[in-house]
Amino acid sequence: MGGRFLQMQLKKRLAESLSARELKALVGAYDVVGDIAIVIIPEALTAKEQTIATAILASNRKIKVVAKRAGYYGGEFRTLPLQILAGEKRKETEVKEFGVRLVVNPETVYYSVRSGNERRRIASLVAPGESVLVLFSGIAPFPLVIARHSQAGTIIGIEKNPQAHAYAVTNLSRNKYHKNIELYLGDVRDVVPTLPAMFDRVIMPLPTRGAEFLSCALQALKANGVLHFYDMQRTALYDQSLAKISDASAACGRTVLSSTITRCGHCAPNIYRICIDSRIS
Repeated sequence: MGGRFLQMQLKKRLAESLSARELKALVGAYDVVGDIAIVIIPEALTAKEQTIATAILASNRKIKVVAKRAGYYGGEFRTLPLQILAGEKRKETEVKEFGVRLVVNPETVYYSVRSGNERRRIASLVAPGESVLVLFSGIAPFPLVIARHSQAGTIIGIEKNPQAHAYAVTNLSRNKYHKNIELYLGDVRDVVPTLPAMFDRVIMPLPTRGAEFLSCALQALKANGVLHFYDMQRTALYDQSLAKISDASAACGRTVLSSTITRCGHCAPNIYRICIDSRIS
């Protein structure tokens, strides 16, 4: 069922519990991570948050926990504080993504359900035998989806958040397609120089600060390799994102041979998460 349908169903279920003004303020759409529903409760509806959470729990048998955003994504690891409103008292869950099983706690590590299709898209681009490096690999969704849906040679992931790395190690053990994956804990700027080889493809799923690490990524990319750079940008300013790659390449004595832009998420009015797939000399 579509999000709009579920939103209408929730408002219908709450029609007798909320006033017309409260129903108008209700954010009916919510994210579902595994069996956890993550909701936004406007300040005007704080007094009714338990009623809303109970309605969500009753509306979907697959949801076992309802938690509200208790703040914003923040900190070095872009984590999101959560407060459980209804259901089981836990924040850990398992997500299934294109045949891959991922254990995650959305409060302690960053994971975007909405990026699942993008991860599958990247996997479809990987040629047999390619060596792939994933910077900021988190709980290992990119490495595992690529391993599951391609014939990649070596896949290496690097993650600085110790809790995300621990989940990544757990996730490798829960999936069959992981024998060609290696995971490193640490800052990519420290780990990349220690790697014994360069890579055919480098993925940078950090749209908030990725530009800071472009020189590091290019250091690991083979000649004529492919770089997947993520950014948050206004549609009219995509050229600025392209310039980040071309400037970093020029500083390393390299050239951008070709680039394509894929819009892969909506962040705010007129601002999108984009992926620039660039082949670098």
